[in-house]
Amino acid sequence: MTITFADLVKIYRQSEFIENSDKAIFCSNSAEDVELLNLLSSDEHYDESGIQTDSNELEANHAIPLVIGSPALALGRLYDDFEGFVKGDMTHLHNPKMSNKPYFIKSENITFDDVEKPQYLLNYEGIKAFLYQLISMASYSDNVNKKLIFFSKKTFELSIDVPKQLSSFCASLQELDSQKLQLMLDFGDWLNDEETSSHIDEKKSILAFVFADTLPQGATIIDVLQQIAQIDEAVRKQYALYMENFSYEKFVKKLTENSEKFIARVNDSISKLLPQFLGLPLLTAIPTTLRSGDNWLVYIALCFYCAMCYLGLTYQKQVLDNLSDDVEQFEQKGKVPVQLKPDWQKDKEKIEALVKKQKMLYWLLLVVVGSCFFYAFTKFFLYLHIIEVIYG
Repeated sequence: MTITFADLVKIYRQSEFIENSDKAIFCSNSAEDVELLNLLSSDEHYDESGIQTDSNELEANHAIPLVIGSPALALGRLYDDFEGFVKGDMTHLHNPKMSNKPYFIKSENITFDDVEKPQYLLNYEGIKAFLYQLISMASYSDNVNKKLIFFSKKTFELSIDVPKQLSSFCASLQELDSQKLQLMLDFGDWLNDEETSSHIDEKKSILAFVFADTLPQGATIIDVLQQIAQIDEAVRKQYALYMENFSYEKFVKKLTENSEKFIARVNDSISKLLPQFLGLPLLTAIPTTLRSGDNWLVYIALCFYCAMCYLGLTYQKQVLDNLSDDVEQFEQKGKVPVQLKPDWQKDKEKIEALVKKQKMLYWLLLVVVGSCFFYAFTKFFLYLHIIEVIYG
């Protein structure tokens, strides 16, 4: 039969541990508990459970002396008191597989999966999670000397050797209130925020600079806990300043590119519009018609040509209208920063001036096209009337 750490906890919680020893007295009125104890202390499972009894006969409602040693690491960990737990757990800080093993603390009668835990244990779990985040933010982790190395303008070393300062560290856990704990957890979450993961190198650099600027040389994790509020505020402010500068420079580039694109679109529209009229015989169409006499084919050709020019003009007018709408909406969609609005207004005025002149050209050419069409259409119907009168 396979045994679990939960089986061991059942025995631990019904045993009275004798201080400063591995001895305990087990007493239960449940036959099932006695049967479980018999199983755990058997030759088959003793090496795993670490539980040994001197009694040959185990009975319910009888005090049973036990010797309770450490269980196999595959099952879990057993500690005498809270300081022993912190010391042992921190020894495995760089080995999460071991650090996450279930545990039981004798003096506190606490196990790893208890729903209700004392505040100091919750503080420890929060600090441990925060330490893991600091390890990921450090430039280098010295596992031998238990230090985190941060590089900024100067090298900064942060000691995380908790066993060396065990009493002070545990005292800090007792003093840490829930508000400061939450601040630390929020700061750790912010450092690990996926939305700003593309700027993780900048966060690391800023954190290293703030550590070096705020903490003394030889600082420990206790110093970080004591000044977590100042560290959190300084890092966030410097990161916000960096992002503001980053966004400003990025938007300047974007603004310049979009202004150039708008002007290029206007110029492109002009370059497509003018050849239709200046490069084609529009201005010579009427003199040609006049010299040709009353040739109805010329009148029809001129009408078709004017219709083509009109369609080309309306297409370019639609392009201009769309361009004007894009320019008007760019400020809202692009969220132009206040600092850049004067520059954008100058570019906008240049673009609007070009669009205005092209629209004036549009209306002028529309009048010319309309006049030519009216002339050709009138002459064609006049020619038909004359033919009808002659051949009536």
